[in-house]
Amino acid sequence: MKKIVLVGAIVASVFSASAQQTAGKIFSGKDAGKGFQLGSEKSSQVILDMVKAYNSNDSEKDLALYSPEMQKETGDFNKKWHAYMKKLNNVPYAILPIKVAGSTDEIVMLQSTEEREAIDGSKQKMNLFELFKVDQSGKISDFNQFSSIPKSNEFGKTEGGRFYSKGETNGRAFQFSNRGEVEAIEKFNKAYNALDIETVLSFFADKVKITDFDGNKMVIEKKDLRQMMNDFKSVEWKISGIVPIKIAYTDPVSGVIVTSTEKRVAKDGSVWNKSLVEMFQFDLNGKISGLDQFSQGIK
Repeated sequence: MKKIVLVGAIVASVFSASAQQTAGKIFSGKDAGKGFQLGSEKSSQVILDMVKAYNSNDSEKDLALYSPEMQKETGDFNKKWHAYMKKLNNVPYAILPIKVAGSTDEIVMLQSTEEREAIDGSKQKMNLFELFKVDQSGKISDFNQFSSIPKSNEFGKTEGGRFYSKGETNGRAFQFSNRGEVEAIEKFNKAYNALDIETVLSFFADKVKITDFDGNKMVIEKKDLRQMMNDFKSVEWKISGIVPIKIAYTDPVSGVIVTSTEKRVAKDGSVWNKSLVEMFQFDLNGKISGLDQFSQGIK
């Protein structure tokens, strides 16, 4: 009997020591140099309870599992998210609790798939990897999410559509571009309406290729743009949409589609009033180097 008890004690000791072993390493921040240890099943259960509350699409139940600080920080978004969703189904694939050596908080890693259906009919399916921090009180105190988007997804894909050409880019998809084009168009819009010629010129390359509303092709310089604006008494350019795109797997040159209405009053009293679709080309230096214009009269 004593032998059995002793063996049991040794086994328990081995498992206890194993549970405290560290692995991995943190390379920056206040915990730089520290490793990780296994966390507790208690923290794992907190996250599984959260998944259940999340799938019920009940914001109140979901937020109840978060710390007061997290509720304050994410509460409004959480409520709006659940109000927008008709159905949520997060299915865990794997869960693993760990903690930084010496820390009382634990980190729970969750790998899952999630199907979402919004009240407006939009549907989305995501592959998710999420990191939750669970504090001493058993509440979620931090959260980070990483995702991959299946090709069958209805929206949110990183590329789509198709570009037709005779060159090597034929058949390639489009991607959103994010080199400051939206901000540039917004600032350009503000300066243009204020007839701030110098600021407007700062957004353009030295030479700009233009195809105007009548199909006329030209190459103009900044001084030509200055002269054009000198003829205006007032302008009212109202933008309704800005879409920055580029062809996948090419250099960063981008095309920005801008939909708008524009009313120009010239110094001679004539009025020009149109609904517009314009394609601005941003070169490698982030300057507008091309412009294709399409217009429709406003009655």
